[in-house]
Amino acid sequence: MTGVREPKDDEELARARLAILNGKGRTIEQVITDIIHERPNRELVEAVRSGIKLAQENKVHLNLEELVQSIVLMQKKWA
Repeated sequence: MTGVREPKDDEELARARLAILNGKGRTIEQVITDIIHERPNRELVEAVRSGIKLAQENKVHLNLEELVQSIVLMQKKWA
C-alpha cells in the first residue's frame, strides 16, 4: 500500500525535507508510473494532486494506489 499523510511533527518534516534534498524524493508522475506501469497523462497527475491536497486538508490517510486506480478506471469509462 502506498499511503500519503502529513508529517507527524516538525522532526519528521525536517527528515522528509532532508531526504528530498539528498535526491530521495520522487515526483507524483514517477509514483503514478510505478503504479500503472505506463506514463500518466496530465489529467491523471492533476487529479491525483487534487486528491492528495483534499486528503491533507481533511487530515485523512489516503491510499494512493486506490486513488490512482479509481481515477484510471473513471478515465477509461469516460473515454
